[in-house]
Amino acid sequence: MQGGSNSTLKPDPVRMANSPLDPTVPPGKATLVSQRCVVYIAAVAAVWWPGLVRAEQDPAKIESPAAGTWLVRPDQTEPKILEWASKYPERVSLDAQKTLGGHTAYAVTVTDRSLDEKGKQRLLFSQPHAHEPATTAGMMDVLAALLEGQHLDGRPTKLDRRKILGRTILTFIPDGNPDGRARAPEDWWAGQKHSNDEFIDLAFGRTKEGRRFPRQGRWSSNDRQPALLGFVYEKINDHEYVEPNRDRQSTFFKLVRRALDRGPVALHVDLHQTEFAGSQYNAMVILPFLQKELPEEIRDTNRQAAEAILDAWRRMGARPVPTAKPLGYGEEQLRYFRACWSEIYMTVPHSTVEVQNNNLRTPPAAQMQLIETSIIAAVEFVLRR
Repeated sequence: MQGGSNSTLKPDPVRMANSPLDPTVPPGKATLVSQRCVVYIAAVAAVWWPGLVRAEQDPAKIESPAAGTWLVRPDQTEPKILEWASKYPERVSLDAQKTLGGHTAYAVTVTDRSLDEKGKQRLLFSQPHAHEPATTAGMMDVLAALLEGQHLDGRPTKLDRRKILGRTILTFIPDGNPDGRARAPEDWWAGQKHSNDEFIDLAFGRTKEGRRFPRQGRWSSNDRQPALLGFVYEKINDHEYVEPNRDRQSTFFKLVRRALDRGPVALHVDLHQTEFAGSQYNAMVILPFLQKELPEEIRDTNRQAAEAILDAWRRMGARPVPTAKPLGYGEEQLRYFRACWSEIYMTVPHSTVEVQNNNLRTPPAAQMQLIETSIIAAVEFVLRR
């Protein structure tokens, strides 16, 4: 949730041009073949990604992720990351950052290190928010596919691992705030246990008066002490807390900055989740807030990368917001983004991915699949350029 809850996002009509679902096509013009194609695609999507095409589900029927397939907490992700680094030293390198809370956050870089880095494309995938666990689960599963040749559930991957590892340098920051994730009361958010208001109250905290603790990039316990500390925040010293993607002293930002400093990055994809309350959509891509001010080449890359991700989601049966654009942030939020991101956006192509969280229409497995699809779409986009 880069810019806050999307409870005010208004559904827009989606028209599938030149298809039998296009409301501009007169009745009877769609061919029998095209009608059968639509039925076939919908049937396939219902089998492989049921959570993406299904209406709101019965809370009692939402399945929990299988054991070992949803790695999101520090005591799950760290052992696996260290195992990969030990098992595949020719493919994996780590950058570690200790937190004040005693955890370690990692930037995991994978590539075929036997090949010269010259000519390889660098991509960075990151996630800052402890209340958006599918982003971590998706990155961990993609890493398993690239390194082990199979997903965490044992399915063989269809990825061209040799091509990807031979032509790219991929850096993943699966958990930018392990202190916060360790405090999270749930491993995933599917909408069956907490309303969106309850969920956001848990994430950002409550005041002693019982109201939601105000969202801030940095705050001090010397000034105010919440009755419930939101697990979104990372403690960075004896009295200050930060939201990781809004303060350069966060563990997340330290890892991002070092990853960007290692060489030119073809694309940075920051992975998030939001609720899409009252919306027909379950995913979107956000362009940088200063998209119109960016150099033309970066502006074009941002737009093209976003469209590649949107297209991949459409092909899997998801319901993304049709067009990528900047969000209309308020001045207070813009202040944080200007301070933290302006310099980066001016030199590094960037997409922000948002996938539905805490909603019965998009259960955990579907959330994870949406994240993974966005990652692979971004890699394929860079390799095509």
